[in-house]
Amino acid sequence: MMLGSSLISGRLKSNVRLARAKAVVEYRSMSYASSESQGFIVVKHVIKDNLDNNKSVVCSPASIDAVLRILAVGAENLTQKQLLELLGNGDVAELNTAATKLSDVLKASDDVDAPEISYVNALWLDQQFSLKDEFEKVLREVHDAYPRVVDFVNQADQVVTEANSWAEQESKGLIKQLLTRNSITRDAALLLANALYFKGSWLHSFESNDTKDDGFNLLDGHKVRVPFMNQWQRSFDYGTFEKCKVIRMMYKTGKSTKRFSMYVFLPHEKDGLPNLVDEIKIDENMFNEQFKLNNTKVNELRIPKFKFESDVPLKETMKQLGLVSPFDEDCEDFTGIIDDPKPLYVTDIMHKCCVETNERGTVATAITWAYSTPGYSPPVGPPPPRIEFIADHPFMFMIRQDTSGVILFVGTMLNPK
Repeated sequence: MMLGSSLISGRLKSNVRLARAKAVVEYRSMSYASSESQGFIVVKHVIKDNLDNNKSVVCSPASIDAVLRILAVGAENLTQKQLLELLGNGDVAELNTAATKLSDVLKASDDVDAPEISYVNALWLDQQFSLKDEFEKVLREVHDAYPRVVDFVNQADQVVTEANSWAEQESKGLIKQLLTRNSITRDAALLLANALYFKGSWLHSFESNDTKDDGFNLLDGHKVRVPFMNQWQRSFDYGTFEKCKVIRMMYKTGKSTKRFSMYVFLPHEKDGLPNLVDEIKIDENMFNEQFKLNNTKVNELRIPKFKFESDVPLKETMKQLGLVSPFDEDCEDFTGIIDDPKPLYVTDIMHKCCVETNERGTVATAITWAYSTPGYSPPVGPPPPRIEFIADHPFMFMIRQDTSGVILFVGTMLNPK
């Protein structure tokens, strides 16, 4: 699941100068992207940074985008321009259309066999402030979020407890702490949050009795023994390309028309993941153009079970990508959020995401928050080549809604242990 939030607070700078609000965005998630979308560029930077530190990581562009889109609605001038550029939208109208489309794509299905999905936005507002009418209208009608009035100054502990309870509920218990007591300062104005949760069951599940320990090759040349899930003689959408081979493992959908899949990108070389990440381009047409997969009989599929979480600061990454103005204490462009003359700025952006893949399927969750704070016939001719997909070295994975091309989560697995 993924959850995101943003807290905006105001601080009195001097007796003359108006107070400024600060915002911190923290993100807990796995990922989404639509064209080598700017959202994926953020994720790619995060992946590269963690590769340098030899760490697996998982992110959710969808959750990151959710918080940034809401912030963009309340911004103007340079700050709005930088937010729109990072989001890949031309104007606020286009941005709101994209937000509405994403909400529809991630709407929960009533079919019990379809993946369980939750995509929720929330906002906590300090009692001394009120939202501007137009911002609140967009918040409610486009993002389906309703302000909760709180007292950051005198009841910070209660706000922390409430926000953490919300995070735990929306992540189905996977993420228990969104905020700490130190997260809330007396000058906080609002906390904005997004939560994304996904739980899917494999269309073709793995048998637990077939799971066996085996060696997984690390980037440094060492090996670790981990549990591998196994399947044999099964057909999958599959392809082999210059840098990697790719397999698509579908989730059950029931009667729903929304189809979700996990894609695994396995480099040919055991240490080839950094090079693959450098060169791969992710967009909504990637499996029509860059990676054309064909239904293929895979003689052996072997992939490790894994469960891990990532906690990633995004502020510096976003600044490197050109999103600078929102973090400037002198920013005066967040004029469309609160009905108050105090200028606002964002202090930080964080992302936390949790993913688990086992024989039954996948559970993934993320939090982003900002605060200112067939039959058989004999072969004719030579037999076809034996197809194996043995993920015994670092690989990249993504969870995707196939009809729309929306990517919910993107991650790298460097060490399943």
